[in-house]
Amino acid sequence: MRPDQRLAHIISEASRDSMRTLASAISAVVPYDLFTLLIVDWNDNLVRRAYSTDEQNYPSGGVKRLMDSLWADQVIHHSQVFFAATPDQMAEAFSDHADLSALGLHKALNVPIRDAGKTCCSLNLLRRDEAFSANEGYEVLRVFGRWSSKQLQRQ
Repeated sequence: MRPDQRLAHIISEASRDSMRTLASAISAVVPYDLFTLLIVDWNDNLVRRAYSTDEQNYPSGGVKRLMDSLWADQVIHHSQVFFAATPDQMAEAFSDHADLSALGLHKALNVPIRDAGKTCCSLNLLRRDEAFSANEGYEVLRVFGRWSSKQLQRQ
């Protein structure tokens, strides 16, 4: 493993308990109804779901080929936080928007995490009612930073 890819490796190797700790810490400052963590696989041009708070509907291990989507252009390729607060924004971004809507999930916040100069994962929060704010995006980054620092110290 190259030193500049250490964070991506730690995220992909994190235990289920460690991921639950991250999800719980995020939930304490930014309430959500669904949290998933997607790992970007640049070699195979896809994203893999490394963690989910809803294993029945969005199980860990799921794979999506969406590197050519508008969502991926913003979040994966340009490492920009993504917000969706309307049905049209959800439909434009997510091919599974009907499934999300059926679960009552109508608002999204996707926070990219960079390592080695490119996005290595995306922290994805969805909820039913209230739209996410930019401040909540910063809070997710802050919590992730604390969590990842602890993971790096354990190495």
